[in-house]
Amino acid sequence: MKKTRRLAWESWNSKFETVEDILEDQDEEISSVESEEKSIHDLFPAEMMFMPPRTIQTPIGEYTEDSLLRPIDRWDCWICHSNFDITNSIAEKIEQTEGVEVLKIMGRYSFFIGIAKMFEFAEVRHSIEKQLCTYTEEEILSNEEIHQTVNLVKQQLQFSDYWSILVSPSGDVEYISSDKLDKKYLDGLSELIVLSNKIGGIVLRSANG
Repeated sequence: MKKTRRLAWESWNSKFETVEDILEDQDEEISSVESEEKSIHDLFPAEMMFMPPRTIQTPIGEYTEDSLLRPIDRWDCWICHSNFDITNSIAEKIEQTEGVEVLKIMGRYSFFIGIAKMFEFAEVRHSIEKQLCTYTEEEILSNEEIHQTVNLVKQQLQFSDYWSILVSPSGDVEYISSDKLDKKYLDGLSELIVLSNKIGGIVLRSANG
């Protein structure tokens, strides 16, 4: 049986801002201590005073603390975790999603994206989840047990003019049927479609719809 594909998101911007707050607090503590001690200029000659710029590690590389190219300044940055493999074909789908300006595969089940400033995270997230978490009819029915179950249900419904069958990735089946296209049938169909979008299943329908 196929499991429901799921994605979980966390803001890298928030993580980065938390790190920045910690660094600022550390700087304030160091400044406070130095103000109570003898000036460092009196202890070391000027040629020994050079300190390399502090750098920050990011999912797409190392940047100096004051760099204008830091990811947080360029994009809305997110880390996404999945319960399925991030394959090359899935990576291509993510890259081609409108609004995604940078993608970094972090591991087998996680990736980092930078969303361009003119796009909304909610819309980009919806597009990615719709592409990655929804199974096709071919994928679900490739399971022989599920295929047989669906065929049995179709046989039971063959004398109804209207029927719809929801098949979940795990093989669970729900259906509605009617001899006429009435409100009760249409409301039931709407519920199946909503549930299908939620769990990543498919809705099979009769020739009449």
